[in-house]
Amino acid sequence: MTDSDHLADFRQLLDELNAESPRGGVMVACATLDDLLAKTIAARLIDDANAGKLLDGFNAPLGSFSSRIVAAFALGVVSRLEFDDLQVIRKIRNDFAHRAGVSFADPSIKDKAMTLKMAAQDYGIVIVPPAGRFTTAAVALILNLTNRPYYVSQKRLVTEEWPY
Repeated sequence: MTDSDHLADFRQLLDELNAESPRGGVMVACATLDDLLAKTIAARLIDDANAGKLLDGFNAPLGSFSSRIVAAFALGVVSRLEFDDLQVIRKIRNDFAHRAGVSFADPSIKDKAMTLKMAAQDYGIVIVPPAGRFTTAAVALILNLTNRPYYVSQKRLVTEEWPY
């Protein structure tokens, strides 16, 4: 194993994102973020099958992208900056998922994309379009969260005996 083998999945993801339509790219990026959030939250919770029921299965309280974003922040496993950008990305994902014919040219999506702090920013004569802002913010978050479950697992919650 080389030092970069753990990034093989990331390289494959970049290839997949580049091959997708804008809508498909949003969905793939968000599905990846959703999965990474679930793994990160699971790494924080006590090591018990019952904890896993919070994340997976019918009516799992932490089974949605939205609830995972909020829980990850409340559990202290994502920063405020990551939380804020995840919320914007989730809103953009919802627009693409629930509206036909939507694009990054739509004013509401463009406005959301322009608020992403982890996105590539304009510099000099280089103007980063809304789709580029979305993609760079999503990729930055994916990179941030790729190893997060490992680090979070070093501070996993444990059960304790509490006084009555």
